[in-house]
Amino acid sequence: MPLTDLSLEQSRDFRPEIPEPEDFESFWGTTLDQHERLPLNTSLTPFDNRQRVVDTWDLRFDGYLGTPVSAWLHAPAGATGPLPVVVQYKGYSSSRRVPCATPCAAAGYAHFVVDPRGQGWAHPTIVDTAPDDGPWGGGSGAPGFMTPHLDDPANHYFRRLYVDAFRASQVARSLDLVDPTRVALVGHSQGGAQVAAVAGLAAMAGVPVSVACVDSPFLSCIRRSVDLAASGPYLEVVSWLRTHPYLVSRAFQTLNHFDIVHFARRASTRALFSVAMMDATCPPSTAWAAYNAWAGAAGGVTKDITVYPFAEHPAGEEVQTWNQLGLLDQILR
Repeated sequence: MPLTDLSLEQSRDFRPEIPEPEDFESFWGTTLDQHERLPLNTSLTPFDNRQRVVDTWDLRFDGYLGTPVSAWLHAPAGATGPLPVVVQYKGYSSSRRVPCATPCAAAGYAHFVVDPRGQGWAHPTIVDTAPDDGPWGGGSGAPGFMTPHLDDPANHYFRRLYVDAFRASQVARSLDLVDPTRVALVGHSQGGAQVAAVAGLAAMAGVPVSVACVDSPFLSCIRRSVDLAASGPYLEVVSWLRTHPYLVSRAFQTLNHFDIVHFARRASTRALFSVAMMDATCPPSTAWAAYNAWAGAAGGVTKDITVYPFAEHPAGEEVQTWNQLGLLDQILR
């Protein structure tokens, strides 16, 4: 894969002007207010993961407007807590997957793996997700979440997904096994977008987060990404707008409500990013844009980025997990 975006030298200072929607604060403030009084209705059911060193629970909770979301909770076998917790969000097309032991649980953390509603077509799982909720249900479905409701951010899929992610962080803090003062957020691609969104929403809501790990993030500089991406879900937008050119302006107005650059500016927590400079799915300059915007209004926030010059979208994979475990050990212990 050749370089198809800015060079590394150009990317380091890439800070594009992305006008924020005039109603961004009110849109997300109202969204948070709508959910503040809704119960989480968390349920934990022990699950036989066929392993001896990690305990697993099938976890369910109420996400967007009370609709169900599923997750795995892993912890070191026999742990009583309170443990630091790592909340992990998954990439586009993924699921919470098979409940095998994870590096985070092996490192001594509670590990909360959240299922992205309605997705899961690309990865295996052995347990049904939460009951279906119409077109955006908890169950796996066919690809395609970028273009429905491009005329209205209030009804777009990513409003639901970001709310699910934020409420997942609330669930994590509420668990008896967890120390609510030691919460890490981790995600790759779509999961990285959710990490950034939750960090920004948490700052808006006055909720502390210990550290955010954002890998090869999706939904950053969305208009630029749609112009440049050669693979992945941005092409859904290209395909739709090719035949609906009169919707171009409205479509990007809607998607701009979910651009993580706006959330990154509000974030106030320590961050570790990664970027793959040959990423054809989430153009690398857009990861740099989110990184450079991170904590724009918050002084004294430490942030770092790991660069993989010849990597494609998966970026550092296990190498980046290793880097994250080192940072988590510094911050969460």
